[in-house]
Amino acid sequence: MRREDLKQLLIEVGMDVLIDEGLARGTERLTFKRVFDRTAEERGVRVTNASVIGRIWADMADYQADVLAAALESIDRVGVEETIRAAAEVLVAAELDSPAGRRAATTEVVRVACAAHMETLIRSRTANLTIGLRGLGVSRLPSDEGTPAAASLRRAYEVYCVRWDFALGQAFEVLGVQMRPGVSIRQLSMLAISLAEGSTIWERVDPTMSRQILLPTGHDGEKQKWTLFALGLEALVWQVAELDDDWTTGSAGNPE
Repeated sequence: MRREDLKQLLIEVGMDVLIDEGLARGTERLTFKRVFDRTAEERGVRVTNASVIGRIWADMADYQADVLAAALESIDRVGVEETIRAAAEVLVAAELDSPAGRRAATTEVVRVACAAHMETLIRSRTANLTIGLRGLGVSRLPSDEGTPAAASLRRAYEVYCVRWDFALGQAFEVLGVQMRPGVSIRQLSMLAISLAEGSTIWERVDPTMSRQILLPTGHDGEKQKWTLFALGLEALVWQVAELDDDWTTGSAGNPE
C-alpha cells in the first residue's frame, strides 16, 4: 500500500475509534495498537510500528494530532456544505429589487441556512465528538504551541474559516451586502463559528430553548421557526455589515 493511502486509512480508522469509544480525558485511547488491531480486523490490512513510526508519523502524538485535525475538518466540511445549499435555495427565489427586499432576503438566508447547519451537526455521526474535540484542542493550544498538535488544530480552524468566508462572501455578493469599515469577513466568520459551537452545546443541554422559536418574521407577520444560532447570527450580521447603496440588480453572479 502506498504511503499516502496507508496514512489516510489509519486516520479514518482513528476517527472511527474516537467516534465509537469517545474521548475519555483526551486522545489517550487512540494508540497505535488499538488502531492497528482495528485496521486488521475491519479493513483486512495488517500494519506494524515499523511501517508507520518514522515513515508517516514521528510518534503517536504526531498521529493523534493529525486524527484530531482530520476529524474537525470532516465535521466542518459537511456542515458548511449543507449551509451553502440551503442558502442557495433561498437566494434563487429572493426578490432583490429594493433595499427592503434585500434586507428581508438576507434575514431569510440566515434563518434557513443556520437551521440547516444546526440540523447537520445534530444528526451527524460525529456530533457528540465535535464538542469534545473543540474543547480538547483549544485547551491544549497554549501548552502545545509549536507542536504538531497545535499546528494541526490551527490548520483545521483555518480551513473552517475559509469555508465560512466563501459562504458569507458569496451570499453577500448576491444580496448586495457589504462589511462595515473596520470589520472583515473573516471576523464575521469567526463569530459565526463561535455561535455554531456554542449553540451545539446548548442543543445538548436544553433543545427546547435552542430550536422551534416562533417569531412573526414571515410575509404579513407570519410566524416562522428560528434557531438560537440564527437569532444570534442575524443580529451580528447587521452589527458588522450593511446594505451596499451602490449595488444594483444583476451586478452579482448567479446564486446557484
